Amino acid sequence: MNTIVHLNSSDERLQRQQEFRRQFAANFNAALDRRGSIPPGYGRVTAVAQLFDVSQNTATAWVRGDGVPELFRLPEIAKTLNTTVEQLVMGDAGSGAHIVDEQYAVIDLHPDNTADGHAIYTLPETLREIGLPRDVKMVRIQSEDMEPYLRSGDIVVYDPRVNRIQSNGVYVLHVNDKFVVRRAQSGLKKEVRLICDNAKFSEEVLAPSDFAETPDDSGRVAVVGQVLARVLLGR
Repeated sequence: MNTIVHLNSSDERLQRQQEFRRQFAANFNAALDRRGSIPPGYGRVTAVAQLFDVSQNTATAWVRGDGVPELFRLPEIAKTLNTTVEQLVMGDAGSGAHIVDEQYAVIDLHPDNTADGHAIYTLPETLREIGLPRDVKMVRIQSEDMEPYLRSGDIVVYDPRVNRIQSNGVYVLHVNDKFVVRRAQSGLKKEVRLICDNAKFSEEVLAPSDFAETPDDSGRVAVVGQVLARVLLGR
């Protein structure tokens, strides 16, 4: 079960983040000490950088408590140090709870034929750096109807908070148990043209009544998000 803590001020939130990083650094250094082959003091940062194949700056942040690893790396780090993820994050029992949800953003990645997929954990700073909001989702495309904009295997990042077509753009739609990507153009009479970039596929014109508020089994189209970015693999 996820635990969410609502903080009263930005100063309090910053304090909790700093406490979390300090706690991780203490747990991380304790695990390094137990491993035995990485002595404290001079050379620890270099040894950590080599052991986990990260930069000197990243290793310094982990050791000193100025930063924490991406969450997907924690199992690898725990295994290498012969410890557990809980030990790295929480420390010994009674050391105080530190809320992982406050530190990481969770992105759902799913194929275009189902909403079931797996979670990718990343730092909110990573999303901010590339200009994406925290609540994005991703879908892997397995069709050719949007070529060359998207090819099979590419990934689109979309904002699931958008559930209706209010302006022209590229959207993720759900219809007949499948997710599709289409360019949408609104007409003067509120009809919507859904356009495939691949000329082999015909466009469709839908009336407002053809859209469902949420995905259902009626065959109507549901808008599940607006495309914000693309991950073009192998290009």
